Amino acid sequence: MTTGNAMKHYITAVMLFLLPGLGHAELYFELALEGGGETLARSSDGLELNAGGGIKFAGGVINNFGENNHSRLSLALGYLSDSIDASNGEGDLDSFTFDAIYSRLFHLHRLGVGLSYHIGPEYSDSVDGFGSTRIEFDDALGIILQYGYALTPGFQLGARYTLMDYKANGLSIDADSFGVFLAFGM
Repeated sequence: MTTGNAMKHYITAVMLFLLPGLGHAELYFELALEGGGETLARSSDGLELNAGGGIKFAGGVINNFGENNHSRLSLALGYLSDSIDASNGEGDLDSFTFDAIYSRLFHLHRLGVGLSYHIGPEYSDSVDGFGSTRIEFDDALGIILQYGYALTPGFQLGARYTLMDYKANGLSIDADSFGVFLAFGM
């Protein structure tokens, strides 16, 4: 399945999720900073580009349900990107993401578990004197463990751990990441 077809399937899934509870679904947005995973590139001044890490922008829907709406299912489409620039070249890693997370509210604390699907992760670099490299990884599925704290109604600050591997040409690399996020709802 191509990345374009995969993206269409995930957008369709989000739309189907919205239909039964359209009146209850809320939009939300998220900004995250994630790091970890195996090092793909290192600059001469010590900066690293790691699999599974970077800055993530995401948007999606939240459906609250259960007793006092303490349970929540969130679905989000996002974009994860990281890059480094050095005097002798540059490197980039980017991927589209689809996250599905079930979480439970305990006073102001929210604990969650879910799945993250990275669609079309791609690494590229260009190093003076060595040419360029491009690696298109297979789509990857991982597990998310998450903690969030409600700063105010509609704003949540949290930490997330994602367990994942990227694979390409029969080789596998660690793309586990740990990050912090800020989410806000509409």
